Amino acid sequence: MTKPGFWDDTFEQIVELGQSTVKQGAKAVSQTFSPIKLFERAAGKSQNPHDKGKEQLDEAKKKSNSSTPLDFEKLQEKYQDQDKSKMESLRNRLFHIVKQGEEKVLEQKKADEKQKVQKEEYEKEQKKQQNIQQEQAQQAFDEPRGKVRQSIFSRKKVAKRQQTEVRPSAGKQ
Repeated sequence: MTKPGFWDDTFEQIVELGQSTVKQGAKAVSQTFSPIKLFERAAGKSQNPHDKGKEQLDEAKKKSNSSTPLDFEKLQEKYQDQDKSKMESLRNRLFHIVKQGEEKVLEQKKADEKQKVQKEEYEKEQKKQQNIQQEQAQQAFDEPRGKVRQSIFSRKKVAKRQQTEVRPSAGKQ
């Protein structure tokens, strides 16, 4: 006789496990979905005194009795205090945001006003410079601009303005 291999043993174990699982599954399904037991449980007459569902229900009742009842008024006050603190922090934050916005607007107005004043000063300075340049140009051309004709037959000469000659000690004494 040959010695069975690893795969042969494994296959046999799986077959045996499958057969036992089928038997146990059928038994569990028949116990769970038995219509007679369902009616007995609904009526409260259980033949099994150690029913797990009933035990769990009893344990839950015992646990609910052992805990202290909630004081909803205190909870409400705590939540209101938390809400008040959050509301206050949000108000402060909003106040600071609005205040910063107003400060920015004021700074912008000041900057605009300052820029406007500088622009006006610059324009005044430009006008002064133009007036000075025009006066200098007019002073250079205060001389007669026309041409003087000595006679009909002579050509035209440009009139030149001559300054009066001043000699030292040449006046009346």
